[in-house]
Formats: sequence, structure tokens, C-alpha cells
Amino acid sequence: MQFNGAPVFHPDQISSDWLTSVLDGHGDVVAFEVEAIGTGQVGANFRCHLTWDGKDGPSAVVIKFAALDAQSRATGIQMGTYQREIEFYRHIAPRIDVAVPHVHYLDFVPGSADVVIVMEDLHPRIQGDQIKGCNDEEAQAVLSEAALLHGEFWGDRSLFELDWVSRRGPDEMTQTIELIEALQPAFADRYRTELSDEAIEAGDRFTQGMSTWFSEIPEPSTLVHGDYRLDNLMFAPAGTVNSRPLVVVDWQTVTHSHAAHDVAYFLGSSFEPEDRRRYEERLVAHYVNELAHRGDSPPITLDEFWLNYRRFSWSGFLMAMLASMIVGRTERGDSMFVAMANRHAAQIFDLGATEFVNRSAR
Repeated sequence: MQFNGAPVFHPDQISSDWLTSVLDGHGDVVAFEVEAIGTGQVGANFRCHLTWDGKDGPSAVVIKFAALDAQSRATGIQMGTYQREIEFYRHIAPRIDVAVPHVHYLDFVPGSADVVIVMEDLHPRIQGDQIKGCNDEEAQAVLSEAALLHGEFWGDRSLFELDWVSRRGPDEMTQTIELIEALQPAFADRYRTELSDEAIEAGDRFTQGMSTWFSEIPEPSTLVHGDYRLDNLMFAPAGTVNSRPLVVVDWQTVTHSHAAHDVAYFLGSSFEPEDRRRYEERLVAHYVNELAHRGDSPPITLDEFWLNYRRFSWSGFLMAMLASMIVGRTERGDSMFVAMANRHAAQIFDLGATEFVNRSAR
């Protein structure tokens, strides 16, 4: 659906005429109310309650814009996150079985933060809480959904033809290494009083040996979410009858990588260390079994996957270290990044993953 009037890229620009046009087929919107929702760092989400002229139409939609914070908007432009999500909904969402929001309308000006996505309201689904964590049953459902995504693109070389998908080519790796070298000391200084000793050590070790880690990213690659954590998952309320227990949102970081990237990222960030240790091996085995149940199941053993699960225990730690320094600060954002860094540092040391950045071991 295209809109012929003035484009809308900010919540203050929403109008009844614009809503009527982009939700074509349901009559006229005669009134609306907008409320901010969610805790996004690079995007800003709003629920728009709708009043129609008597014809049937959705009672509400969710409208996603670029972040309103200038630093976060600049980061989104530089990192390509706004284009990435638009292209995902245009080209990838229609071909996968993963539960994603239905999109009514989208618009984007390349090279800018002028972006808008109008999607279904997922209420009464409940957003996961990154800091609170989840339980074993919820984690199984999340990993089952990940297996649907990864299995669809396992070893698919055509992904490399999609220039909007984040990747780790030589140029990208060099840029990332330079960014880490610049930001890791500032990250440690900002959060030092809240970071565990393991988190401080993990940052130092990675900075010293990161060229080893980046030079040995394993094959085969697939399409990964890249920010697969609880804040980006919408769960059906307990006791409700629903065919899909969760919906996956926030597709700004889709990446070429090994499937273990999402699995280690999710498990390391979603549990306090003692709970992760209790569930970890069983949940990783559950994920591998979900892959095996596909008709075109990827040829991978649990031992092979576990090796790369250990390797990618670094993925969430790197996200906490980098993202915290390039988006606008919020109180909850600080708490979330500290929790991620500390949990992933514990995961790294529990799994002996420092070997993947230890040059002397090579």
C-alpha cells in the first residue's frame, strides 16, 4: 500500500487521513489516540487506538518509527538497521514460518532515519523482560522459533547476494575491531562499579585477542536475528488458547552468521548464571532436535553445534559492550546492558570460551 499524501515519519505527524489511507479497506478513521510502548533503543514504538466510522477495522495498530533520540537515530543510519528491518519485512517475512507481526504499511527513505512500519497490535501478548528473564518452558518455545528461521536458510549462499543483510566480510570485521578498540575502555569505565570481575576481564581478553575470534567465524552460515533476546519477543498470556506461543519482533539486526549466534545470545542473556547452568545443555539439545525434525534437516551433530555455541557465548557480551556506547542512554538500558555483560561473562568463563580469543592456543 502506498500513501499519496505527505509522508509520516514522526508520531506527531500521524493523522486520521493517513491512517485511513495506509489501512485501506476498513473505512475511515474518525479518531485516534497514540501511546508510547516498548523499550527499544534504536526504534520508537507507539500503539495507536483507532475509532472507525462504523465499519470493521482493527481497534489498534502499532507504529514503529526511528528512535527519537538523536544519537540513536545516527547509530541506526550508520549501522543500516532501519533499511535492514524494512527489507526483512519486504523480502524475508513472507517466506518463513517464524511468527512475525503482520505489516499493514511501511515506508523508508534510504540513507536516513525516515522510516515507518505500521503493523498489527499484538496485545494481549506480553513483551519479554530482558532483566527479569524467563523460565525453561518459555526458552524452549523461543529456541523452537529460532530453529524455524535458521533451518530455512542453513548454508544458503544466496544470502550473500543481499547487500542489506549485516555480514562479516574483511571490511566489516576491520571496522568492528576498530570500534571495539575505541569503545571497550569507555564501556569499562562507565559501568565499572556494576560490572562483575569476570565482565571486566572478558572485555580485556577480547580486546587483546579479538582478531583471532573474528578470523575464525565458522561455516555454514544462515540468517540469524542478531538480537535474539526477551525484549524482542512477545509471549501469549498464560492460559490463553493460541496456536503460536510467541511472536518475534525487531528485525533490525538480521545477520549472516552461524545459528549458534542466536542460541548462545538468547540463553546467555535470559537466565541468571545458576539457572543457565541448570538448563543450558538440555535447551541446546532441544534446539538441535528441533532442527533435526525439519524435512530438510541440516546435517549437524549436537557436539558440532555445542562447539560453536561455546564460541558464540561472546556474541551477547559484544552487543552489550558496543550497543551501550552508541545509543542514547536510559536508566533501563543501562540496567539491561550491565545484566547482559555480567551474564554473558559468566557464560564465557563457564564454557571455557576464552580459548577462542587466546592466540597462544592457536
